[in-house]
Amino acid sequence: MLRDSIIAMMALFAAFSCQSKDTQLETALGSAGENRPTIEAVLKHYRTQDPVPEKFEAALFLIKNMPAHYSYMGDSIYLYYDYAQRILSNDTLTPESQRDSLLMVTKRLYSHLPERTVPDTRVISKDYLIHNIDLSYDQWKNCPWASQLTFDEYLEWLLPYKAVDLQELDYWRDTLSLCYGDGMRNPVVNDVEYNTTTGVADMIRNEVLGKINRHGLYTESGLPLLSASLLHRQTFGHIPDYALLAALSFRSMGVPVVIDETPVGARDEAATRWFVILSDRGKEVTSEWDLATQIGWSFFPYERGPKVFRQTYAIDERRLDYIKNAKYVYPFDITVKDVTDKYFLSSHVSVTIEKHNRSKLKDRYVYIASAIRSTQDHIAPSAGPEPDGWKIVDFCKLKGSKAVFRNMGREVMYIVLGYDGVALVPISDPFILKKDGTTQYVSADTVFSPYLNKWCNKPI
Repeated sequence: MLRDSIIAMMALFAAFSCQSKDTQLETALGSAGENRPTIEAVLKHYRTQDPVPEKFEAALFLIKNMPAHYSYMGDSIYLYYDYAQRILSNDTLTPESQRDSLLMVTKRLYSHLPERTVPDTRVISKDYLIHNIDLSYDQWKNCPWASQLTFDEYLEWLLPYKAVDLQELDYWRDTLSLCYGDGMRNPVVNDVEYNTTTGVADMIRNEVLGKINRHGLYTESGLPLLSASLLHRQTFGHIPDYALLAALSFRSMGVPVVIDETPVGARDEAATRWFVILSDRGKEVTSEWDLATQIGWSFFPYERGPKVFRQTYAIDERRLDYIKNAKYVYPFDITVKDVTDKYFLSSHVSVTIEKHNRSKLKDRYVYIASAIRSTQDHIAPSAGPEPDGWKIVDFCKLKGSKAVFRNMGREVMYIVLGYDGVALVPISDPFILKKDGTTQYVSADTVFSPYLNKWCNKPI
């Protein structure tokens, strides 16, 4: 979420803190504005017309957390998608020309769209929400590859009506299950993989990979095609695009899946987003890459990184409290869960902030940043508020002179930053969190020396 959007949300999210569940519901309903009767009609539907307690609880879960989820505002996005549809349908254009055309029109006409968003509570329809709840609930109850889910797992792994923010509120479950449901309609029955979660997911993955016209990966390709009719038609995309396509395709056919990501990859070509399914044994099984790799292959056994976060639908209370109270609001995603310790050796890192540095700060929030190198191995120019060469990956609140950051990935170089009323500034020396969990401080004037490359992650 962009910084401007987060600032716009602050007043709304502040109302959630320290509230009862009923008050959180009322706040969510209030955020709907003129669309409030639509949201209330969904709750009424599950109270009277379809009074299944679990469906009602699922609707409550979606609605209470819905103010944290956003869609594009206005009709401009549809004009862009119409243009993309024409470009991707034009067989006379090479994939490179299609990619460049989308990039050109984005920069010329549509680069502002991610800054113009609206809470889903104000635009979602009754039929769309009920359709998603009913279909996902039926899959949970009737698909053998989803029946291992607890209700709480169902809420995050199968129920949500979108997997990422700004995703179009279209009937993607229906669209993608029709596109890639051949194997589901004509399964190869055997006594090992038939009706298992991993077996079904791999069958879907193979079908999707075989049908998409994928020519390559590219870091700039216009606005993400977050419409079900377009996402599977892009010829050049980011790794996150294809990981999203996999996740939505799985959910469309009842396979429980979530998306994990890292804010800083350890190598130029390292994945920044991937999918995870929940197997019949209740085990989380990751992809190594996106659609191109077998499910369950070892996740980059030679890899390291500062953090891994799971995209969730539920609002993270810690980040909500941060948005309410911080003097400076960094654009953290508010719907994530820290799962770093599922992937890497990690440690809780305690850093003493000296008095002269604490006196600079305008609040008690401090930030931990990972050292990064650009692809040219010089200091990476910062695209955000961080000093060049660093990428913020988490935050904490000072307790006395101590900043304690939890579950930090090892074999990475870090620095602690704070807000001085004007900018984010260093308030500690750089340090390496070594493989054995100990820390080694580094002189600031040597932090970008070649011998320290091992501990500096490379951004994607």
